[in-house]
Amino acid sequence: MKTVRILLGSMLAAAFLVAGCGNQPVPAAKIVSINGQVEARIVADQSFSAASTDLQLMAGGAVRTGKDSAASLLTVADSAKVDVAADSYFEVRAGDDKIGFQGDGKAVYDVNKQQKSIVVETQHGNTAVLGTRFGQLISSSSFELYVAEGKVEFTNKAGEKRQVGAGQQLIWKTSEALPAVAESNVVESEAFFGAGGKEFEFNRR
Repeated sequence: MKTVRILLGSMLAAAFLVAGCGNQPVPAAKIVSINGQVEARIVADQSFSAASTDLQLMAGGAVRTGKDSAASLLTVADSAKVDVAADSYFEVRAGDDKIGFQGDGKAVYDVNKQQKSIVVETQHGNTAVLGTRFGQLISSSSFELYVAEGKVEFTNKAGEKRQVGAGQQLIWKTSEALPAVAESNVVESEAFFGAGGKEFEFNRR
C-alpha cells in the first residue's frame, strides 16, 4: 500500500512540476477522495466551495468536512496521506518540512519514512514525524495524539516535548500541565483508527 502511495506521489510531483513551469504556483497537495459534504479552497485568499477529487491545492489551500463526511489528501513533497474525518479542518502549508496545519477535528496521517522530520502544525503545538501512522483529535481546549506505527514528537507552545511511540497516546486538557505519555489499549486505538483489514496496523504489544 505504501509503495503504491509512493509511486502515486512521484507521479503527482512530476505532474505538478510540469504545471509549475513558467513561474506558475506549484500545487502542494491533491484531494484523492471525498465522501459527503466536503468544501475546499485552492489558495489562502479564496472562498470555500464544493470540493472534487483530483482538485490541486496550493500552499494556504484547505479542506473542511461536514457531518458524516470525509476527505483524503496526498501531499506532494513527502507523499503523506492525510485522512480528514467529519467536522474537521486541514490546511496545506508551504515548505518541504511541513505536512500542513490541522485545525479543530480529527485527522489520521500515514507518512512514508523520511530523511528528516516533517511537521503537522496545530493551535496547541507541533507534531514532528519521520515516518509513521498516527492520528490527532483537536479542539480549542484539548489535544489527543494516538500512534499506531513508528514514533512522533509533540512540542507544545511552551517548548515542552513528549515522544509518543507505537501503541501509545498523549491526552491533554490544554488548561492543565502537559501530561506524561500513556499506553493505549486495543479498544481505544481501534475506536480511533478503525478495526480490521490492512488499514488498522496498531502494535498489539
